Amino acid sequence: MRKDSREAVFVLLYRDCFCADFDEKFKAKIYKEHNLNENDINFADELYSKVKENEEYLLDIISNLSQGFLLNRIFLTDKCALLIGLCEMAFSPDVPKIVAIDEAVNLTQKYSGEKSQAFVNGILAEFKKRQESAN
Repeated sequence: MRKDSREAVFVLLYRDCFCADFDEKFKAKIYKEHNLNENDINFADELYSKVKENEEYLLDIISNLSQGFLLNRIFLTDKCALLIGLCEMAFSPDVPKIVAIDEAVNLTQKYSGEKSQAFVNGILAEFKKRQESAN
């Protein structure tokens, strides 16, 4: 399931916050723990790659939309969920924007604080609004 793929990518991104080197064995372990099949693995690999390729751009968006919050003060769990949600909204036209938002908020609900859900939802909703007004 894509939900499980997103959660696996979330774990990989969270690990990246502490370790600069990529660990293929760790990735395989996480994919196995999340019971990813071949399609799920392909989705997760593509999503992870898109996030990493566009990380600076996505972090700039977070920085610009998180009024009053410095990027280094945002919970790492929130940042990882935002990276996934923003990446899907910006670079995956096959994923409905509302699904990307819901999935990111669900990750935040599972891994972060209660107020984080509203924070992540607010940033992603604003990004969606700006994307729609630009088109």
